[in-house]
Amino acid sequence: MQQGVLMNFGGGANSGVTRAEPISLATLDRDCFIIPVHSVDRFLPAGIPLPALSADGKATSPLSVLEVSDPKLCILVHLMSPLEAIDPVMESPLAHPLLKQRSIAAELLTEVQQANTAVGGMLLANMEKSSEFPFISYYLINTLQTDPSNFYAGLRVSSLSKFEPKALKYTAAHTLDLYSEVAAICRPPLVLPSNEAGSFKKSQTAATGYIISVFKVFEGDDGERFEKNWLYWTGARMLYRYLPRAAGLRRIALHKSTSQKGDKMYLLVCECADLLKDISLAAFLIPALRARLCGYTGLYRPIQAF
Repeated sequence: MQQGVLMNFGGGANSGVTRAEPISLATLDRDCFIIPVHSVDRFLPAGIPLPALSADGKATSPLSVLEVSDPKLCILVHLMSPLEAIDPVMESPLAHPLLKQRSIAAELLTEVQQANTAVGGMLLANMEKSSEFPFISYYLINTLQTDPSNFYAGLRVSSLSKFEPKALKYTAAHTLDLYSEVAAICRPPLVLPSNEAGSFKKSQTAATGYIISVFKVFEGDDGERFEKNWLYWTGARMLYRYLPRAAGLRRIALHKSTSQKGDKMYLLVCECADLLKDISLAAFLIPALRARLCGYTGLYRPIQAF
């Protein structure tokens, strides 16, 4: 089971009202945390009391607590650096490597959709003139239907084949990793990741946009104290407090790589329903996030989804 810890930050409809009894997701009217049970000890933010059960089995906490079923989902993220010509001198002035990269990335997404190995996927394009990651592919995997390790291995082989430098005459860095969603802040109406096909296509509109931050933490540094303060070091608190209402914030999700060895990767994915209606709503926050000199942050729009 996945446990949702419901907490009002002042953004809910009934701001300031204490609600002790569990409520259903359908009638949820307050902003909330959703944290898997196995992650509560590490990712329930510092200063928030850990929900406990009394003798009669009820939660004893100033927060409203509701258990929701575990969707059994795993996430694979493919980060792509810009294509660089192997021989810049011989590169045609009419070449458009960014368009070539977009086309190949779209082919990969289509192949996964046709293979029916992921329940959802989207290709995100950076909206700035230059970016460390101009394209990001994001896949949802139902672990009951597809083995995440096999999916990872298959996608890695396909990516290396399609982006083969000798054939393409361009090279790029590709970072593929499996992640689990360890914490999320959601705003009603609640839109949770689904294990049904077409989850991204159903939830997105022409104005949907994403603010994505990528972090790498050295092996052994991902301690409990560090992760309990994720709201601060990821910038999630800043996004939640200062992103204008007109941006239509839906959810801020923190992903942690499932790798047991080596450095740990974290992704903060902020989804906004109306971000593309007025980019200036987020433009002032991006430099503020980058000024913290912690990870990479970019503004993205979905260009293909299923």
